[in-house]
Amino acid sequence: MSRAAAVAPAAGVRMNTFLAKVYLLMFVGLAITGFVSYWVSTNLQFQFRLISSPWLGFGLFIIQILVVVVLSARVMTMPSGGAALLFLFYAALTGLTLSSIFLLYSQDQIYSVFFITSATFLVSGLVGLVIKKDMSGAGYFLFMLLTGWILAWLASWLFSLFFGPMTNLNWAINYIGIALFVGLTAWDHQQLKKIGQQVDHTPASGGLVVIGALKLYLDYINLFLLILRASNR
Repeated sequence: MSRAAAVAPAAGVRMNTFLAKVYLLMFVGLAITGFVSYWVSTNLQFQFRLISSPWLGFGLFIIQILVVVVLSARVMTMPSGGAALLFLFYAALTGLTLSSIFLLYSQDQIYSVFFITSATFLVSGLVGLVIKKDMSGAGYFLFMLLTGWILAWLASWLFSLFFGPMTNLNWAINYIGIALFVGLTAWDHQQLKKIGQQVDHTPASGGLVVIGALKLYLDYINLFLLILRASNR
């Protein structure tokens, strides 16, 4: 009985330590993204070059995709320090590509959406950590929904490019995206909680911290952009 009583607190400590590392790395990534994005917004010459050169923007987008692919495929075999630096490099690239939001939205609008996104992310994360029901079955559904949402977004973008915007459909896709990433945030937190309880028995735990931070970072960034777009309606 005493041994079982000792194991439970130890598992809780492992989980909390793991989640603290994930959150710390995610917050550092978000801070770098915010700093780079704001710095570019104050450098008009560089921002003009970034916006006026479609190949530069497309190149940055491709590099971001490659970094995510490399991290997802190799993070468990990479040195944890190198994986963390690669994640932070990705965060800086995201800051470059997001700098254009300062041209489309006011600073007050951006800051208010930042706080709304943070509150939404926090509540969704707490639901994932506290809820007792196993959400593993929802993971497949959320993944399929995410795939369909991406395809619908691409189809809408291509249609708007050639035939003009479909306003109602675009807004529907935007709000569905918000609901989707709220669900993904809760699901990712529950999965990270499970990993944190067993992290001492898993090789390359530093890689798990990086991939966990990347997942939460992507959840947050997508939520922020979708809520920011919705704030314009």
